[in-house]
Amino acid sequence: MSDDYFNHDSEGSGFFSLILLLVFMLGGFVVARVYEPGQPVGAVAEKTRLGKRDKIDEAAELKLVGNQVVNKEKGFVSLPIESALIKMAEHGKEKTRDELIKRSIVKDGKYEAPKELDASAVNLGDPALVAQGKTLFMTKTCFTCHQTDPAVPAPAGMAIKAPQFIGDFWGKEREVHIGFQGPIEKAVLNEEYFIESVTKPMAKVSKGALAPMVLAPGLVNDEEVLALMAYVKSLSK
Repeated sequence: MSDDYFNHDSEGSGFFSLILLLVFMLGGFVVARVYEPGQPVGAVAEKTRLGKRDKIDEAAELKLVGNQVVNKEKGFVSLPIESALIKMAEHGKEKTRDELIKRSIVKDGKYEAPKELDASAVNLGDPALVAQGKTLFMTKTCFTCHQTDPAVPAPAGMAIKAPQFIGDFWGKEREVHIGFQGPIEKAVLNEEYFIESVTKPMAKVSKGALAPMVLAPGLVNDEEVLALMAYVKSLSK
């Protein structure tokens, strides 16, 4: 290949250099507009972030101060944190725990004591019931907290240290809090324990769990509770 192939005529080379110069000048102008002299890079983003943080802190402070409207129709307002702590101390641990359990199963603003669910006549080994429970375990988002496969983590459950359904666990004894953060006792994970855990999630909380199970009242009916129990029991091996 001849050397002429690599040689550019002076006009083309000069025009190309002019284009590059204009591009660099435009880039410098844009940078100068975005990052003003004397202002460090990222200062605007930092200022915005701090502004949002101040609003969050202010909202949190207002909640601690209390007297915020919780339910306008019923005229409920929040208590100042000091008053709330005093109120809890007056109630005592037992009454406070009972009230938390009661409120955890309030439906439509009214307390409805959970009905006793009899599972003695149900065949928990029925493949159809187990399959139904597996579907419910996914659709009711139980899988987000309760890990069932060692190879598939449950991120939310890892964060709050929720019980796992792995290995040989059914019929085995475990330590639980009687009420959230209540005294520790031993309980057997059986049909009675499972039903109570679903219908009254704050009655017993697994030791080490950072939060009780969040289950809105009425989220599952009796038939679904039995199906979920059949599936969970089938996981114990």
